[in-house]
Amino acid sequence: MFNEHWELEKQQRRDIEQKVRAEREHESASLAAWEERVESNNAVDPKTTKAQNDDSNKPSKTSILSPSDIYQMHLNAAPPIRQAETVTVGIDFTPKNMSMPSRTRGDEDFYRKSRYKPVSVEDAPMYWKEKGDKFYKSRAWKQACDAYSESIKRDGCFLTCVSNRAACWLHMCEWKRAIEDCDLALTLLANTPASETTQERYRYLLMKLHTRRGSAYAWSGEYGRALEELRLANAYQAAEGPNGSNEIGLDLHVLETYMKEKGLVEARDPVSTAMHEASRLYYNGNYAGAVEAYKAILQENEFEVKARSNLSAALLHMGCFREAYEESSRVITFCAEVAQALHQPGATSATLADSDDEEEGDAEDEMIARRNAAAKKITEKSGHVYLLLKAYVRAAGALCGLKDYRKAYELMEMAVRITPYDDDLRDDANRIAEKLRFETLVSATTRSAAIPAPPPPAAVAATA
Repeated sequence: MFNEHWELEKQQRRDIEQKVRAEREHESASLAAWEERVESNNAVDPKTTKAQNDDSNKPSKTSILSPSDIYQMHLNAAPPIRQAETVTVGIDFTPKNMSMPSRTRGDEDFYRKSRYKPVSVEDAPMYWKEKGDKFYKSRAWKQACDAYSESIKRDGCFLTCVSNRAACWLHMCEWKRAIEDCDLALTLLANTPASETTQERYRYLLMKLHTRRGSAYAWSGEYGRALEELRLANAYQAAEGPNGSNEIGLDLHVLETYMKEKGLVEARDPVSTAMHEASRLYYNGNYAGAVEAYKAILQENEFEVKARSNLSAALLHMGCFREAYEESSRVITFCAEVAQALHQPGATSATLADSDDEEEGDAEDEMIARRNAAAKKITEKSGHVYLLLKAYVRAAGALCGLKDYRKAYELMEMAVRITPYDDDLRDDANRIAEKLRFETLVSATTRSAAIPAPPPPAAVAATA
């Protein structure tokens, strides 16, 4: 079977080569005939040329040419020489490899331009975002928080909804959850390309997120961290507010006065300081130093999952694909509960059902209970969802470096499932799929060529 297929391919290749050779010979003959015709037209007798010049001074009744004569002259004329300003050369730049999910989700045009289209209106993130905005304006904090959570479940990188949900947690006195959402929003904002947001909006978002995180720290009693956050927010704020007042500066002064009256001393978190130093090394291009800094943090606390995630990114930049894949796999294992919830059918595409359904005993109510539990897990662990997304992409990049395209494609499909509106991730997954198909075709061809041909019947009879 393989030999017949191979012979058929060789015959098809010979037919294609013969057609190409015939077309080349035909074009060469046409070009040679055209050159001979041009040379014959240019080689004119001097006496004939002089007579024509003498006749040209006399008025002629047939000076008007017919359309057929003009067309024939156009065919016989030599083509014009291409000049520098008439030549257009197309330049194709090499595409970037394994783009990270880094789009801000605050613009409705992003979803309108995306190739992914939801099944229904209620499956669109903007639908739930607008619904949450209406609840927020009416000061219905719980309903607004639920609506923003539904939007985030449909797009794990929706920066605006994460930031707005943090504000809802503050109004509901859920300080820990507000801090977690501010951390996630700041991470999303740090991965936003500069081309997608203006400098003023970038500073405004940083100011707003640091203010909210500082407020959550202050109300939870961590005054040192609150002081640090409010100082950052005050640095990012414009000179004056809309009414000519610096409200963040006033809050900062109140907090400093309160800490001085209570005799509280500002203390820096050693882990946070070490993370900032490692991030500085990473963004300055010192990946080896960043790797050492992240490993030192993990030696103190092996469950610092953000340090492990950043360590995998630094190793990927250094070309240590095996180690980068191992670290990304540890992050995936750490977020196993969220990964399992994402694989639950209906967890990210339907709203929560009534809690009374969970008490029923039939199979349908049990499925609804599992779906509700998975949706609740995704809502509570939004930070882990984004960590899982980055771990999938980085592990896929490391596997591409190791030439394991099949497993890399599976991980990229999981990443696309988290943020289906990101066309860059979808394009990366399609490129890996093309690479996988090419490698499969090459390996199949190699195996078929390596199989020896069966002996002819005469040789088999002689052997017998």
